[in-house]
Amino acid sequence: MAIVAAIDDSEGAATVLEEAQTLAANFDEDVHAVHVLERSELVKVLEKDVEGQDLTDNYEVQQIGENIVSRATGDSTLPEPIVSVRVGNPAAEITAYAEEQDARYVVIGGRQRSPTGKALFGSVTQEVIFESPAPVVNVALD
Repeated sequence: MAIVAAIDDSEGAATVLEEAQTLAANFDEDVHAVHVLERSELVKVLEKDVEGQDLTDNYEVQQIGENIVSRATGDSTLPEPIVSVRVGNPAAEITAYAEEQDARYVVIGGRQRSPTGKALFGSVTQEVIFESPAPVVNVALD
């Protein structure tokens, strides 16, 4: 089992990761920090041909996740998380990763949004809450 921290490249990532590390310490579990790149972001990262290579095995793609986790952990003395970068729909990839890792909890950051905002744009947090194979801890970021 693992504690999966779904992190993005925002200041809230540190809060999400800290909560995941606290849970992991309490349950004696590993923390897995997963960051999902959407295909449009991937195009900006990769300007070379990666035909035949699994995109998540690409060095540049992995470096994105390592850099995000490094900024989020800062000067923390807690154990470093296992980092995974996935490519695709964030909610689908987070829930798939949680299932693959047999996650005890998924920790995700949520921002307060109006009902209209949710209806028009959807919400990764909301989708993960509904689809996750494990209980979801939603860390308020607002």
